[in-house]
Amino acid sequence: MKLIAFLGETYIYHEGNYYATQTSGAFLQKIVGENNIIVVSPSTRHQSQLPPRSFSSKVNEDNFISAPRYSSTKNFIMQSIFKKNFYRDFVVFTDEIIKNNPDAIFWIRTPSIGSVIFGLRVIKYNKKLINHMCADIKDTWRDKKYSLLEKCFGFIISRILRYLLRKICSDKKTINLATGSALESFGKQFSANTYQFVDLMSENIFSNTSLEHIKNFHSTQLTLTFVGRLVEDKGIFDLLSVMTKIPSNIKLNIVGCGSSYENVLDFIKKHKLENRIIVHGQLAFTELDRIYRTTDLTIVPSNNYYEGFPRVIMESWSYGIPVIVSNVGGVAAFVKDNVNGFIFKAGDIAKLEELILHVYNDEKLYSDLKIGAISMAEISTFKYWSNVVHGLIYKEKNDEA
Repeated sequence: MKLIAFLGETYIYHEGNYYATQTSGAFLQKIVGENNIIVVSPSTRHQSQLPPRSFSSKVNEDNFISAPRYSSTKNFIMQSIFKKNFYRDFVVFTDEIIKNNPDAIFWIRTPSIGSVIFGLRVIKYNKKLINHMCADIKDTWRDKKYSLLEKCFGFIISRILRYLLRKICSDKKTINLATGSALESFGKQFSANTYQFVDLMSENIFSNTSLEHIKNFHSTQLTLTFVGRLVEDKGIFDLLSVMTKIPSNIKLNIVGCGSSYENVLDFIKKHKLENRIIVHGQLAFTELDRIYRTTDLTIVPSNNYYEGFPRVIMESWSYGIPVIVSNVGGVAAFVKDNVNGFIFKAGDIAKLEELILHVYNDEKLYSDLKIGAISMAEISTFKYWSNVVHGLIYKEKNDEA
């Protein structure tokens, strides 16, 4: 099986290889084999003589096609309007890839605008397409960081992209993979060929037979972990605010980078939290093991409009770690309140504090949540979700035969 995957995320080139911090490329390589996949994505050159650090995906240059560069949906549209032939050249670029790989299965990761355009060209040529919907474009324009003019522009663009996604979802040769309940509901409006999916790299660490690990609650210290981009709409400052109010023997690991990285460090210093919070920066997926093995509770406090189903939830469950998550996107697809975690209203800092203290003060509650998390370990693995993909692809082949 040959797979052509337009991923949309920017890779960094260095000495014959392309690198990315995201795991989506590595997941597909692991499914079909490194030599059976061509990754198509924008790229840039690494500015150092040393290899990139903390990457999770690595693709040899022979298996990579560099797409015309764009940094965001807005940037793609602005280039299409003001840069001569940008859009035409992008379409020609995608058409050549499709024509040169007539027997391939094509994979897109939407709602990246480049992936949407690529997917539309694939269905135009009547080829097999797997449409992985990993984020929700519908209400991203509502974000408070945007001006009124930007919100108006964003609203129009979001509606156009949703219309184009409907065309992709409804195509008879498209398999729709939806990360989260909200995206699954959207896809199923247009095609029964829509399924839940998480591109997870975790291996099964816990099982239902390993409950002895949960009997001793960390009564002298509770360790929280946040994994994600350090930007305001991921709720990192809500969590930091809570840390200023709860007991000093509740510690926090922060893993990730982003535009608010320095602001996070400044907050920690200003509130004298250096002895309670460790900021690890960006880590490769393989480096997360040492973080999760010392984590009691994972916090996912996102307050944005685009979440599908945060992958960190299942990563935590694969280690038997319960979660506290905000009610964004499609978390309800798998998170069951007061069973394998807690769900709270996004932005409700007081409730987040209350839930953390609730777990901290109740050993029996923590043990019950841990049992619930362990019960999700079986579906929180690469093996489970790779089998889902294989099953759908081979079912499609058998149906055609």
